Amino acid sequence: MKTLSFLMLLCFCLCSCEKEQIDIESMILGKTFSNQSLSLTFEDNDSVSFRTKNTLYLLKGKSKYEIDNGKIIIRSPYGKRLEPYETIDSYILNFVGSLKKDRIDNAGFSIIGPYEKEQFFGDEITLFLE
Repeated sequence: MKTLSFLMLLCFCLCSCEKEQIDIESMILGKTFSNQSLSLTFEDNDSVSFRTKNTLYLLKGKSKYEIDNGKIIIRSPYGKRLEPYETIDSYILNFVGSLKKDRIDNAGFSIIGPYEKEQFFGDEITLFLE
């Protein structure tokens, strides 16, 4: 009986966590979060486009994201920081922020531009749902 109760509790927890993940994903799909300097648009369940607003060179591109315990994480698509001569397109080196209902809080990020002519960094910023 204890084993059955434990298995039922485990299944309930797993289903509950999966539902929460689906709710979070549906909450951001197709939505744009931005502030005066950065805009993120969540295009599908793993793809995000980004665009800077107040930089010398316009930095824009696409990346993959993941959600882990309410945190949005975007990592370099190359798995590392590229050398300047290898950097043809803008890319997010890293991004971590806490997802809330209408915003992304405490976000820190590094965006690298083509040939590293421009590097854009942010720390503890908030992006608001448009």
